[in-house]
Amino acid sequence: MRSTAKPYAIAAGHEKTAQAAAEILQQGGNAFDAILAAMMMSFVAEPLLSSPGGGGFLLVSGPNQAPKLLDFFSDTPSIQASQIDPEQVDFYPIMGDFGTRQQEFHIGHAAAAVPGVPAGIFKAHQTLCSLPLTAIAKPAIEAANKGLQVNHQQAYVGMILKPILASTTEAKTLFNNYQSGQVWQNQQLARFLDTLSTADHNWFYQGEIAKKLAEQGDSLLCPEDFTDYQCAVREPLTLKLDTHQVLTNPPPSTGGYLIVEQLKRLKNRHDVAAVLEAMQHADDLKRTPMTEVTRGTTHMSVADSAGNLASLTLSNGEGNGQIVPDCGFMLNNFLGEEDINAGGFFRWTQRERMKSMMSPTLILGDQHQYALGTGGSNRIKTTLFQVINHLLNHNKTLKHAIEAPRMHYENGHLDIEPGFSKDELATLKKTNPIHTEWHNHNLYFGGVNAVQTGQTTTAVGDFRRHGCGIVGV
Repeated sequence: MRSTAKPYAIAAGHEKTAQAAAEILQQGGNAFDAILAAMMMSFVAEPLLSSPGGGGFLLVSGPNQAPKLLDFFSDTPSIQASQIDPEQVDFYPIMGDFGTRQQEFHIGHAAAAVPGVPAGIFKAHQTLCSLPLTAIAKPAIEAANKGLQVNHQQAYVGMILKPILASTTEAKTLFNNYQSGQVWQNQQLARFLDTLSTADHNWFYQGEIAKKLAEQGDSLLCPEDFTDYQCAVREPLTLKLDTHQVLTNPPPSTGGYLIVEQLKRLKNRHDVAAVLEAMQHADDLKRTPMTEVTRGTTHMSVADSAGNLASLTLSNGEGNGQIVPDCGFMLNNFLGEEDINAGGFFRWTQRERMKSMMSPTLILGDQHQYALGTGGSNRIKTTLFQVINHLLNHNKTLKHAIEAPRMHYENGHLDIEPGFSKDELATLKKTNPIHTEWHNHNLYFGGVNAVQTGQTTTAVGDFRRHGCGIVGV
């Protein structure tokens, strides 16, 4: 007898992250249960990109779920920035080595904004999920206790962030053997997730963890910063393109707005010159008082057999070097990232939700629906724009839309991946003489992890970041 069960699809930045979501779907959970399981597994499998000490965004939709965006990105501290003497707090620069490029980050206690991830977990579970949080957290807890083998991609991230991992005794200890092929265990994180799975918002934000973080010397966070923090629920930013609706991250964050503005700019032209012009337009808009985030980012997408879609983007920045006592994870360094402090360090407005370029996105059409997103700092806006253009304007398959060569324009400079035709390259060089041609495809250009459901079910993890796609029943 032929099965009538409909398939599910999962795409994530690590095989174990995707497998955790699949395990929950096999147990009868929905896409929202599965995305939380993937999120918690990413703390174990992708610990330098994803952490309970960071922030993120979850965009969801389904037959019985109106589209909504859960914003659990970080808040700035309540202390007035003008009262802070940068020379008198734990805040200092390190250099991240990206091979052909280097970038300065600031770390230390004073680089951390209020972590939002635990609030996002509690809000998502309370409003969306069908399984107990203990069941959802179980795959991640077991993996943290047993240990996971570090893959080449995560080891490469560790190499880039080596100055941060070596910045404190606690970080050195936690990431002592974080090298390709080594088994990395994190029993402190397992205990943290085990307790979190039976607790609530108050346990993290009004309990001992928040108290310890607020009492740390040189931290800018006070108890009220934790007790007042809440996950915000927002209406997605929506754009209608022919028979499709594109839903993405709304203000106060900026990534979704810039993606939408690029798509609008295309109008009736979809050639490579028009794409570059749209990117140049977005770069001009970016020069207004808007800000961005962040290199330390990962994304996961889930579609279940009932038609629910979940798109989740997470970030910990690069981490501030400080390990949360007895918890096995590092706090974010969002106050120390130049990209999201465009006006300069220690010039933020107190108690304000920080802006982000992260843009979890859904595309809803009559025949196909998509959930997608990417890491990649300020490349997020151009990466997703190009993939959406390939899907909707060029009718490419999801695999070809993600694998197609990309370019990125910023501050008058154009970076170009290999794969464009000779005519396209000639057009791009003529239009923008200041450019760099890359010799290979690179994680610099993002890592789009996306799923498709409807007439065809597909899951694609971006090869640029060793992503993983799973389709199952």
